Order: sequence, then structure tokens, then C-alpha cells
Amino acid sequence: MRVLFVEHKTIFGGGQVALLNLLTQWQNSRMPIEPRVICSPQAKLVPRVRALNIACEAIELGAIEKTRGGAWNLTQRVAPTARLLQTIQRTRPYALVANGAYSFLASMFAAKLARIPILWWEHNTTLPNDAWLKRMITAADRIVVVSAAIEQQFVELVPHARKKISVIHNGIDTQKFFPMRDARLVKRRELGWDDGVCVVGTVSRLSPEKGIEYFVDAAHEILRHSPDVRFLIVGDGPLRQELEQRAQSNAIRFVDAQEKVAAWLNAMDVFVIPSLAEGLPLAALEAMACELPVVASDVGGLREVVVQNETGLRVAPREADQIVRAVLELLRDRTRRCAFGKAGRARVENYFRLEQQARSMFEAIDSAPL
Repeated sequence: MRVLFVEHKTIFGGGQVALLNLLTQWQNSRMPIEPRVICSPQAKLVPRVRALNIACEAIELGAIEKTRGGAWNLTQRVAPTARLLQTIQRTRPYALVANGAYSFLASMFAAKLARIPILWWEHNTTLPNDAWLKRMITAADRIVVVSAAIEQQFVELVPHARKKISVIHNGIDTQKFFPMRDARLVKRRELGWDDGVCVVGTVSRLSPEKGIEYFVDAAHEILRHSPDVRFLIVGDGPLRQELEQRAQSNAIRFVDAQEKVAAWLNAMDVFVIPSLAEGLPLAALEAMACELPVVASDVGGLREVVVQNETGLRVAPREADQIVRAVLELLRDRTRRCAFGKAGRARVENYFRLEQQARSMFEAIDSAPL
């Protein structure tokens, strides 16, 4: 079964990591599917997909912009749609999978003209509840969302769409993410930190919706109570310089985005996700697989991942003081930290395995209406 994936974004964020993970799992399991990927020429996904020996064609998909009147720039979609239509006609896929809302808008017309099923795979809860979202939900032949929070948003907007929406949680490779004592020691030495200090960290794209400024503010307050604690932020993004200026402390360290993040997770004792909105973040699953207790904002799909007082603690978004209280509570109770970490690992193994996600995605595509 040949399937064409379309990725409009050029960044390498959570949605792109989820796609790459899926392609890798399909390839390793030798499932009866032939994925092909279409990306913008500037997409950071291109070399990563090609490294898997999966066909990846870079074509100009055009900008997606919302105009003053509320409509997306449809007049500028003609040339990109024609290019994509030619690719569809040449490759003759069984179905097209659009990875995210922008990818759906970029490929919707071409799929309809080619008369092939289009499946919309959505990772975010931040889409505006407007007329265009209604049209997109209606236009999709099948919709896969990574959390029940996104499903609820879509069904509230278009109730009859429930029958074509599937919730398929993100999954991770638990053989890549697990407790690593040696990695813990190596990374702490790189940072100049002793093994005995407590490290509170996060892994995130440094963009506004991730709320990292609240993590930094909480760090300053925690240092007032426990000056020996250290803080680690792994990731890049448009707010990097601003956040570094906000931190202004040797106890708060920034590390560039990492291809192999598991080792850095293992340098931590507590993991924090201060996001303002989330679909179902891979970072939370990866941290839990490494047996880290998680302090997370009580938003979106995080409610489906972090079980209160079992795998971690959920706090209100935009409330640095709640992060402070939750982190200090865990830092003062090693036994509880370990119990949360063990329970988190078990939860990932039971409900968020990459193998499960890959099988479910294959079934969703295979059952797309012709």
C-alpha cells in the first residue's frame, strides 16, 4: 500500500518527530506499506527521511497565510496545488496523509482533484474554532488526532464528524528511552555538576506556547529555597535568547536541541512541562520512559499522559508558583520520585508504545474511504 505523506512545516518539532518515528517503526517492522514523503525544500525533515532510504521529494508547497477577511490565501494555492497534483498522478498513492493543519490546507485540493482519500493527522489543540476549521473537518475523509482533547474540540465544532475521527496516541520506542546510569554520570560531568545534586529539567522547542518562561521563573524561586538545585533546558527556538537573558544564573543551563535526547533526560531527577497548550507531547512520554516524575501543566493531552499523584503532578498553566510547590514537594521526597518514575515507565509501556501507534495508523489509513 503506497501512502503519500505531506509535511508543510520546515521546523523539526513534535509533529515532525512523530512522523519520523512512525516511518522508522514501519520500516523496521516491515509492514505492507510503502511511504513516500513530500516536504518543502527547506524542511529539516528531508535529510532525516532520506537517511531511512524512504523516498522524499522536496517541492515548493507555498505559504499558508490567513488574510484579513479570515480566508486562507486560496489564490496563492493554484501553483502549489498543481505541483502536488502532478506528484500524486505520477506516484499513484492509495491515500494521502497530511501531517498537521497547514499540511492539510496545502494538500486538500490536490487530493480532491486526484480523487484519493485524504487523512488529516493533527497534533495540536491550538487551532481556532472558526469557519475554516469546520470546513477542514468536513473535507477530510478521515481524521487521526493524538489525544481525546483534540477529538473533543473537533466534535464540539462538527458533531457528525465523530464517526471519522480516531484517537491514536503518540508512541515512543522504549528501547531507546530507559534509565541509563552511565549516561547520567557522563552528562552531569559535561555540565560540571556532581551526581549528588538534584537536577530539574525540560526538553522543549523554545516557542511561546511551551511556557518555558514559567519554568525559568520557578527555577529562580526554587533556588531561594534550595540553592544547590540545578536546572537544565534542552532545546532551541525563537525565544532562546530572551529566555537566556531571563535566566541569568549559572544554576540554569541551556543545551542545544539534541538528536539523542535520552542521555540528557537521564541527567535529570524531575521533568517539567510548563506548556500553555499541548496535543500529546512526546517529551512527556520520553521522560516517563526514563523513569522521571513529571510536573506538567494541566492542559490538553497532558491530562491523558500524566496521572495525578501516580506518575507526576499536574499544575495550572501560567502559574510558576504551582510549579515551585510541586517541584519542591518531589525534591524533598526521593521515595515518591522513584515511585512516580516507575509508574510512569509502566504507563508508557502499557499505553504509549510506538509499535501500537504504528499498527493503529496503518489500520486507519487502510480503512480510509475510497
